[in-house]
Amino acid sequence: MDAYIPESRQTEKPRESYQYIGKNMKRVEDPRLLVGRGMFADDTNLPEMAHSAILRSPHAHARILRIDKSKAEALAGVLCVMTGEEAAQVTGPLPSWANPPVHQYCIAQDKVRHVGEAVVAVVAETRYIAEDACDLVEVEYEPLPAVVDLEEARNST
Repeated sequence: MDAYIPESRQTEKPRESYQYIGKNMKRVEDPRLLVGRGMFADDTNLPEMAHSAILRSPHAHARILRIDKSKAEALAGVLCVMTGEEAAQVTGPLPSWANPPVHQYCIAQDKVRHVGEAVVAVVAETRYIAEDACDLVEVEYEPLPAVVDLEEARNST
């Protein structure tokens, strides 16, 4: 944190006027957006491009008992359906700056630890096929108690 410097000892004085700060700016992007010609990441279309969708956990804390991805893999246009165990074979744990380090992978393996944690990744020819394939994956969970209190979380191991 910076120490307080009395105004009499400050070497730089604040400007009276700025070129952009506090000024009205003409928005040059408005015309193309207003007529529907804006380009967004979702509008990208490259040759042989694939799309992905992630099946996420509805539970704050649960053991993954079973994943059946056979129906999703059978859907036309699906290129790959990957579980946490399969992902761990080709990737390492995510970088961790925690002390002690936390070994967590990009897709949950045996347990989910928060609502929305990735459980299965699907790659398909289109975004819609990938999303439909996620709906076909069957996951059986054993819900576990969730820690929702800060004090309890700090005291748990």
